[in-house]
Amino acid sequence: MKILFVAPYPLSRIRIRSYGFVSQLARVHDVTVLVLCSTVREAADIQALQDEGLRIIAVADKRTWKLLRTLKALPTQEPLQVAFDASPALRKAIEQQLTTGQYDLVHVEFIRALGALPDELSVPVVWDAVDCISRLYEYGAQSGTTPMLRLIGAIEARRTRLYERVQLARFRHILVTSERDRHALLSIADNTPSAMSECAKITVLPHGVDQDYYRPYYGQRDPETLVFSGKMSFHANVAGVLHLVKNIMPLIWQKRPHARLVIAGSNPPASVRRLARDERISVTGYVTDMRPYVERAQIAVCPLPYAVGIQNKILEAMALGTPVVASSHAAEGLVTTADQQILIADQPADFAASVLRLLDDAAQWACLSQNGLEYITTYHNWTQIEQRLTEIYRNVLDAKKEGLML
Repeated sequence: MKILFVAPYPLSRIRIRSYGFVSQLARVHDVTVLVLCSTVREAADIQALQDEGLRIIAVADKRTWKLLRTLKALPTQEPLQVAFDASPALRKAIEQQLTTGQYDLVHVEFIRALGALPDELSVPVVWDAVDCISRLYEYGAQSGTTPMLRLIGAIEARRTRLYERVQLARFRHILVTSERDRHALLSIADNTPSAMSECAKITVLPHGVDQDYYRPYYGQRDPETLVFSGKMSFHANVAGVLHLVKNIMPLIWQKRPHARLVIAGSNPPASVRRLARDERISVTGYVTDMRPYVERAQIAVCPLPYAVGIQNKILEAMALGTPVVASSHAAEGLVTTADQQILIADQPADFAASVLRLLDDAAQWACLSQNGLEYITTYHNWTQIEQRLTEIYRNVLDAKKEGLML
């Protein structure tokens, strides 16, 4: 199959879903990737992909242009995140690629890419919504760490819900990472006229973990060390790490006064950087490779107060053999069994107790580590996921033959 894969950002190992889809598909299909590129770091990511032999076309999109588009969208009903990446140059590039007539279908990643997608397309489209983004913003409106984040959450939740409703009528083939996101989108469709809600077929397709890259680590661990990993500019991660330090770590330090916390991830805001004033806390900022931080820790912690989709930080920790303690919100997208592959706790005292139990109980630590590895192999195997995605593509092309497009 000849596939045009469109994303509003460069693919990288940090974005394991889109990177995994493309790297796996490229082994058996002819894949061209169109992405936006705004920074030197993103250009480096693109170069790394090209060095791997992937066919990447980068469309320049300056941050200034993104901000101007966002400002112009303020008095409208368009989601600001969609306006942010609604690049006319990306739209033109998509149209130019499709005029060649060489593609069987278009795979579009995430809601932010839809602003640049032409209204009329000559080939069928698979839209990977990834998560129900309006639900994420609803959580942000309730639990954001600042008044501004809560205001943005409230604005974007309403706009994004309306926008997702339109997309559910526009596309016939939609992917999400988890069953909870499928139900969330269906709840939006249920509030639309039946003629609209009948169009979309929403398929749950989790993403995998590159088990050649994230290999089980059997080396020395840093004693009494916890790690919280992820993009630290993301509001749910900020809320999670501030909750961790304010409400959970003091309970852990009562029993383990020398326990350390490593916060690893790009673009931490000032509220997170200030946490490093405590000598027991390290804030790394951007790192080129997250693996050393996760594999050297004894425990990966993920006490997110809200979440959608599947948390990559949990999958990566499991693949490296690092046991995980997570909130029920963070673990909900998984099909794990509590206390077998992962420890789940929500109240600060319960979360701290779970961490302390793992630090004290080597047998349980080893059991969770092994069970986590087996879970990744069973449920997040890229070969199996690529085969499922290819089957979805075939169904899309069969639908095209029957005269059903988007």
